[in-house]
Amino acid sequence: MSEVQQSDLPPRLRHFVNQLESVIGADEAAVIEQGASFLRELLSHDDWLPAEAAAPHPQFYRQYLLYRDPAARFSVVSFVWGPGQFTPIHDHTVWGLVGLLRGAEISHDFRRKPDGTLERHGEPQRLETGTVVAVSPTLGDIHQVYNAYSDRVSIGIHVYGADIGAVDRHVFTLDGQVKPFRSGYAPQIPYRSYEQVRAELLAGREIALLDVREEDPHAQAHPLFAANFPYNRIEIDAYTKLPRRDVPIVVLDDGEGLALPSALRLHQLGYTDVALLEGGVSGWRAAGGELFRDVNVPSKAFGELVEHERHTPSLSAPEVKALIDQGENIVILDARRYDEYQTMSIPGSISVPGAELALRARELAPDPATRIIVNCAGRTRSIIGTQSLINAGVPNPVSALRNGTIGWTLAEQQLEHGQSRSYPPASEANRATAARDARALADRAGVLRLDRAQLVALRADRTRSNYLFDIRSPGEYGDGHLPGFRSAPGGQLVQETEQFAPVRGARIVLADSDGVRANLSAHWLRQMNHEVYVVDGLQASDFSETAPWKDELAPAPEADEISVDTLAEWLADAPQQVALLDFTSGVNYQKRHIPGAWFALRSQLAAALAQLPEGVQRYVLTCGSSLLARYVAADLRTLTKLPIHVLTGGTAAWLAANKPVETGPTRLASPLIDRYRRPYEGTDNRAEAMQAYLDWEFGLVAQLGRDGTHGFRVA
Repeated sequence: MSEVQQSDLPPRLRHFVNQLESVIGADEAAVIEQGASFLRELLSHDDWLPAEAAAPHPQFYRQYLLYRDPAARFSVVSFVWGPGQFTPIHDHTVWGLVGLLRGAEISHDFRRKPDGTLERHGEPQRLETGTVVAVSPTLGDIHQVYNAYSDRVSIGIHVYGADIGAVDRHVFTLDGQVKPFRSGYAPQIPYRSYEQVRAELLAGREIALLDVREEDPHAQAHPLFAANFPYNRIEIDAYTKLPRRDVPIVVLDDGEGLALPSALRLHQLGYTDVALLEGGVSGWRAAGGELFRDVNVPSKAFGELVEHERHTPSLSAPEVKALIDQGENIVILDARRYDEYQTMSIPGSISVPGAELALRARELAPDPATRIIVNCAGRTRSIIGTQSLINAGVPNPVSALRNGTIGWTLAEQQLEHGQSRSYPPASEANRATAARDARALADRAGVLRLDRAQLVALRADRTRSNYLFDIRSPGEYGDGHLPGFRSAPGGQLVQETEQFAPVRGARIVLADSDGVRANLSAHWLRQMNHEVYVVDGLQASDFSETAPWKDELAPAPEADEISVDTLAEWLADAPQQVALLDFTSGVNYQKRHIPGAWFALRSQLAAALAQLPEGVQRYVLTCGSSLLARYVAADLRTLTKLPIHVLTGGTAAWLAANKPVETGPTRLASPLIDRYRRPYEGTDNRAEAMQAYLDWEFGLVAQLGRDGTHGFRVA
């Protein structure tokens, strides 16, 4: 890390450093005696420690460098302990002063016996806030330190007679094993201001602005390009969604205490340019930044801008209902995902997810006089879908169903449920026509092109973030895809761009097997100010990879696993002694979970434990596969000394064993905030919520103007 300059220190700490410098060079006893007095004076105030040097790590104590003497004569560090955290048994090899700024520590001293084994020496020493003790090789400096509290953070200020991060030290085991040890400084995560982040966005440079809260609080207010990146899933999402380890990352929350732990975790995962947004969401607002509600806002705002600029034609729900009732020559194409279509749909409509529209429309409406009506749940996908067909030169009259299924419901018209109508294959003639028109669109929008050799070179360039997407249907992707390409059906990619590619300013590469869907999707992404490429000249043989996509994951910590049968026995014999915590999504938990399981969020783990009944003697963690549960187990170890187990194979293994399940929100140790309930999902939404959502969408163009960072342009 960079050197900490005296001029950058808080005034109290700078005064303390000056005092130390005045006595360094005297004999060790004098330095310890006077230094202890100076340190007690510093500890009498609790307003000088930088916030970034006071952050506990979920798993380990942290050592933050506060000051390092240029001549390495001494160093000052803060030791930050989460609840229950402790050091290994270790030595120092140099003199030191240990003082408590907050909380309390317990120190156990050890002595080496002639045979090399260790034994405790004396009684444990408890250090309360404001107290100072000395350590040195002459006084005996082999010890182990604990946070004295199980429910709060403790912070110690340590002074050493060297740069402690460069001193070769040792850790010990009671049976006499000795291993070399050199303590490392935790990063002091810097801050980035609103002005700095805005400048990066306007310049088009790569930046990942990550909101690490759960999705519901994220949806209440966030900057335009803040991608939801929950702390819960950092190890699962990071390497796929943030492919370049040195990409600039700015992490934010709104005071929930998640930003700094998330930044530290990203640093631990190997990301080297991680910062915190100064003031978080509230700081963005206070600095004059625009805040947006809902999810996938960049795409939704862009859709509204397209309609505003191009006057995309639309029909109201009563107008479309009248056309249906009169038997007019129309076809209704639903641009949402197939599962959304099955949940609820416009009567007689056909499922044609977004990017498929230009490829399939001529098959579904061969008569140019047939009116094509495109719908989604609200507005965005129907606007983009309608304008896609118009831009692509489809000869039919095309209109959006204004306000989608929301508008249909608000007009008190009935929807269908459980339908399975889907698009037919495209004839070669229609495919060729659609491919020609889509390529012309992409070229006019400024989409870039790659052949296979250039694709290899682009992937080898580690100076940029590269996202590689196969935008065909999931079924086609499963039958065979380009190696290294992730499935991102084109309509959803345009709808949820910041979730698929959270690095703003990155390169996006699209591929398909027909020359239609990639070009059509790319022409929209380019208008959204993305640097986007289409791979040309692909042959059927290039789609050779049949293995499913696997995210690159951070190594999972070791965990004590138990089988489904063991858990079933424990729950049958003494259910009150087992706290079964399920870290799946709230939606999945309500759908089905193991009887007795508590829904819990990793981001609110300590609060979740407080909701559990008394008498618990062990914890068992699960989720769908227990992948996330393994990461959570490491966090939980810092909060309890009780045994912690992970269910092998997770809830999926329980289901596979035909064990019973419960449904509904039966036991909530955490609130159901991991997913924002969209007003256009499901069939039980209130009319006022749906109308409020539409009103919000109507206001997005004005918000874009006030924000000014988007760079969108409608071709």
